[in-house]
Amino acid sequence: MAARFWRCVLAVEFALAAAIGIYLGVDRHWPAGATSLLILGVLALLQFLLIASSFILSPVLSAGRRDGAGWHRIPWTLLKEYVHFSVAQLRMCAEPYWHLHDVESPRAGQPARPLLLIHGIACNRAIWRPMIARLRAAGFAPVRTLDLEPLFPDIDSYTAGVERELLALHRCSSGSRVGIVAHSMGGLVARATLRSARPGLIDRVVTIATPHHGAAIARLFRAPALLQMRPGSAWLNSLNATQAPSTVPFTCIYSLEDNLVAPARSGALAGAKLHELRGMGHLELLRAPQVAAHVVTALKQACPA
Repeated sequence: MAARFWRCVLAVEFALAAAIGIYLGVDRHWPAGATSLLILGVLALLQFLLIASSFILSPVLSAGRRDGAGWHRIPWTLLKEYVHFSVAQLRMCAEPYWHLHDVESPRAGQPARPLLLIHGIACNRAIWRPMIARLRAAGFAPVRTLDLEPLFPDIDSYTAGVERELLALHRCSSGSRVGIVAHSMGGLVARATLRSARPGLIDRVVTIATPHHGAAIARLFRAPALLQMRPGSAWLNSLNATQAPSTVPFTCIYSLEDNLVAPARSGALAGAKLHELRGMGHLELLRAPQVAAHVVTALKQACPA
């Protein structure tokens, strides 16, 4: 479903770029090759403006709060995030045809270290491609991903499917507890699942760029999940009032220059191990070696040697 969504977005962007490019090219009597390059340039510009708008809107909607963000880092962070977004968009579009394979079994002689990876809103499992390779190299297995569908419902509606995946991993790993790595809204899905999951099922939760206290940019949208992710929403207040990372250890990784989670320290959860990073956008956090190293370290603290 996310693949269809991003194909539609890409199609609209391309149609708009083609209309602008053809209009300008015909008006100036440019040859077909030059007009084609213009269309590609307009398409790249449209995508860049989409990412740039998130860097502007997030601090504006959070009443200017940047929680220590360095404005001098924003231009370079924006350029990097544009590249990471473009790559992620293409990967999500291609997922049904370039399928991301789970890691099904540990290497010979190694214990099971089961993990479940949970993506964020409007994404699919394809965003985990860089991370899953690093987790496999670090010896984690089985590692499974899942697609949260449909795209924008109540966050609690995902918990039953997540719990089924957790139980399946638990059974196929001879009763080992399952670690969770979650990005963005996926961290809220993991926390919501904790409220109903049976004790002893979940080993540790690592969240990456999760808006534990809301994301101001969610105020622009009316979808149920985004209403719940608004700062101060009744759903978030209830989640934060009734749950603390006590029985299940949490690690929170977030960036002060995140273009979608603002205020940036919304990514921090009281009682969790915190890794506050600089100069990374929302999707770059999934590809950065520094983040992967923090994830592996956090997970190994709770895994058998």
